[in-house]
Amino acid sequence: MKGLGTDEDSLIEIICSRTNQELQEINRVYKEMYKTDLEKDIISDTSGDFRKLMIALAKGQRAEDGYVIDYELTDQEAWDLRVAGMKRRGTNVPKWMSIMTEQSVCHLQKVFERYKSYSPYDMLESIKKEVRGGLENAFLNRVQCIQNKPLYFADRLYDSMKGRGTRDKVLIRIMTSHSEVDMLKIRSEFKKKYGESLYYYIQQDTKGDYQKALLYLCGRDD
Repeated sequence: MKGLGTDEDSLIEIICSRTNQELQEINRVYKEMYKTDLEKDIISDTSGDFRKLMIALAKGQRAEDGYVIDYELTDQEAWDLRVAGMKRRGTNVPKWMSIMTEQSVCHLQKVFERYKSYSPYDMLESIKKEVRGGLENAFLNRVQCIQNKPLYFADRLYDSMKGRGTRDKVLIRIMTSHSEVDMLKIRSEFKKKYGESLYYYIQQDTKGDYQKALLYLCGRDD
């Protein structure tokens, strides 16, 4: 967020993908390091519904996963998402926002599954049809993280290396922050979707000691 312009992609990735505990710790350390609240900086650097979504998620106060799923509520909220979007002129963004920022991951997985019973589109397709800009990107990232977080990071890693040039900041951040967390799951999703291993892609796209460090973080070739 510092300086001119905002790296929205990094802001969205971090805030949409971290757990409550991680976000609360980020807020604590952010204040310790920069002598200001993360929320205040988000407010000064973003605007509109995108700002509201980032603030709501950054608090790290959504419901935690429980052992019991309230299927009546998931059905109701799936219908509420449908009515808030495709069945009216203009999207009821606050309704989408409240459901996606307050409920637990397991609960929302069931909501999104049920949503397909009420809409000809899945949740990702509906978002693409209903909203634009940073808000669209944030909603898409949020839903992808809820549906399958290892696949979300596999896609981010692929995007960081595809085509000419490498988005090193994204590649380094994900490899270093997930190497001892869920790298095996990310590697599995990567190979399943892209046909070649993450290890292979790193070998093709980087070189020297930088490559060696990334391959070490990756673990091994699948």
